[in-house]
Amino acid sequence: MKISTTWLREWVSPKASDAALGETLTMAGLEVESINPVAPAFEKVIIGLVLTCEKHPDADKLKVCKVSVGAAKPLQIVCGAENIRANLKVIVATVGAKLPSGLSIKKAKIRGLESCGMICSMAEIGIADGSGGIAELAADAPVGDDIRQYLDLDDNIIELDITPNRGDCFSVLGVAREVCANYNLPLKMPKYQAEKTLEAAAKISVSAPDACPKYLTRLIKGIDNSAQTPSWMAAKLTRCGQQLHSPVVDITNFVLLELGTPLHAFDWAKISGGIDVRMAEKNEKIKLLNEQTVSLKSDTLVIADEANVLAIAGVMGGLASSTQANSTDILLESAFFAPDFIKGKAREYALHTESSLRFERGVDFNITELAINRATELVLEICGGEAGEISKCIDTKALPALNPISISKNTIEKVLGFALETNWIEEKFSALDFEISTKDANSWTILPPSFRFDIRITADIIEELARLYGYDKLPVQKLEFTANIQPVSEAKISSYDLAKVLVNRGYQEVITYSFISEKYQNLINPEAKKITLKNPISAELSTMRSSLWGGLLQSVEANQRRGHTNARFFELGLCFEGVKASQQAQKIAGIISGNRFADEWSEDFRELDFYDAKADVEVLLLSGGKTAEFTAAEHPALQKGQTAKITLDGKSVGWIGALSPAVQKQLSLSKCYLFELDLASLQLGNISKYQPFSAYQKTTRDIALVVDEEILANDLINSIKGLGQKYLLDVNLFDVYSGENIAAGKKSLALNLSYQSAAETLSDEQVSAEVSAILELMASEYAAVQRV
Repeated sequence: MKISTTWLREWVSPKASDAALGETLTMAGLEVESINPVAPAFEKVIIGLVLTCEKHPDADKLKVCKVSVGAAKPLQIVCGAENIRANLKVIVATVGAKLPSGLSIKKAKIRGLESCGMICSMAEIGIADGSGGIAELAADAPVGDDIRQYLDLDDNIIELDITPNRGDCFSVLGVAREVCANYNLPLKMPKYQAEKTLEAAAKISVSAPDACPKYLTRLIKGIDNSAQTPSWMAAKLTRCGQQLHSPVVDITNFVLLELGTPLHAFDWAKISGGIDVRMAEKNEKIKLLNEQTVSLKSDTLVIADEANVLAIAGVMGGLASSTQANSTDILLESAFFAPDFIKGKAREYALHTESSLRFERGVDFNITELAINRATELVLEICGGEAGEISKCIDTKALPALNPISISKNTIEKVLGFALETNWIEEKFSALDFEISTKDANSWTILPPSFRFDIRITADIIEELARLYGYDKLPVQKLEFTANIQPVSEAKISSYDLAKVLVNRGYQEVITYSFISEKYQNLINPEAKKITLKNPISAELSTMRSSLWGGLLQSVEANQRRGHTNARFFELGLCFEGVKASQQAQKIAGIISGNRFADEWSEDFRELDFYDAKADVEVLLLSGGKTAEFTAAEHPALQKGQTAKITLDGKSVGWIGALSPAVQKQLSLSKCYLFELDLASLQLGNISKYQPFSAYQKTTRDIALVVDEEILANDLINSIKGLGQKYLLDVNLFDVYSGENIAAGKKSLALNLSYQSAAETLSDEQVSAEVSAILELMASEYAAVQRV
């Protein structure tokens, strides 16, 4: 928001420079983005009166003027402007003046005649972009006065970056209140009262009182809307970034900037019957002031007459009922529209207006009468006419409740860390227009003012006191607390260490939203409890995730659309089965897709498969010294036959498998493999212990066992390890065979057994005895037959 310091100082003028004032406002929470002068520096430029204007004897396009500048003798100035003429008040740069362009004015001869100055355009003194000839001043401009004073060119424009909670500061009045509160100055509210001289009023009604608790109108007849907007008003509007229109529109914009209350003016001749404030009917249409025709939604508040919609309430008026230069009778509107009914409406219709900016944040519902009286006074003063009585529709029960807020000195001290003086606190309450309804020695009950929609709880009041005290002046104190440091088990593995394991295996970490679309949730686990957001950012982010797979699939999908087909992604994050803390769990998940290695001449193309993902999971588990079981199972997001449940110490901790072909087709993805594990279970590792390397040779034996097809190799390996053989190092499966020489329903599993002693070289007899024990176990438990 832009605001003129001259206009602001008409309301309150502290003894501080504009720069110091800007610094004070910034430290009080109203950030000043810039302070810029309305005109660059120049001097010796004054107001002149053209006494005579004659054609130059030696130049067709030049004229010789006698110009009075308040001195004993008029100046002779040669001028080439087309609009120069006698009896015109002009801007004169006298000899010795230096203009913003760097031009210095000197006595000069132009085509043989002396010229003692220069008659200037607005562009030449730096307050306009283009030149349409020399500037023509009002007939009452005082000859000889400094043009800087006459046009108030020493004014500065402060540009404020106002936060959404401070809707009360989108006006000169609102900023003036802030200045008064910071400089301990009184603010005298003006009283505007336009007398009723017309026995006429509009018939109004409000069918949606919750959306519009207060609605005022005033009929003014016999105006001249072709009159000129006064220069003082035009200057204030343009300096605050407003364009000039007709006097009536300029007046409503002026009151909006001055008091923060948006007004609207209808052409009374274009209204059929009475006015009703109601919700729109679905698909009702209105052509707006910007000539955009919109189809209205049923939750949009509108102003309507008996025939048509006249305006979208709090956003923009309609073109059909707008005032024009020939309008003679107008209806002024001043209202309070509830913010909840206006929020987002401008964006829904691709609009952004000064009115919606303020109504969305909340306007002062106690100055609607003041605003309509102010506008009426200005209309009568500038355009003439007669004003009728104010018509009112007010539902006091629907107006925002100003609930009392209790606060104590102890609470203030506890939050701020230091004590404030009682007198200072009460002084600031008064400066902020906080009404003290009750008080005692150490506490107060406060009623916030009607223009402060951001003051609702005790913390809001403390924040006000802190910013008026000065954030830069708050004392710095050392924090003191009793540390209650909980011991951390040495066996616990940090999530960072687990992430490093995957990074070292070629993965990249992704961080996605904690919410996904309902579509993804149904694809991943349709049976999971859906936690749907009431106010989602978008439909794509409407459901709290029960699995990390949704975000990982979206990441792969986005990469594959851009030609990146090789993916190894993982994520650490919170998943939700409910809203309680006990129903939320940290998980780690990964996804792989594409080729095992980057394309190169020396390697054949090889796609990633289930066992690549399984190997990554096993390495994750080994970081904590754990070995998990992978059991064939079914999951709605994974392919049957390539899905396993991961069990650790008898507890299910996750899933691994290939993405279901149905899901893969629906998302247009290539083959993907996913895993997801409970993070807390992974972090419970074993404490590392030192074990010396053996100096003796390792011995290996290979055995091939013929077993039933349904027997899992993993079961055999676990049984072998369960024997607890002293010298057994490891068991690995290196071949699976079925076919010729193997009976139907059978398969051959080839296992490699590794043996080593830390004290001696093992003899063949020792190793053979160990192998024999294993063969006996396999025969007894699995009816395994050794294949020779």
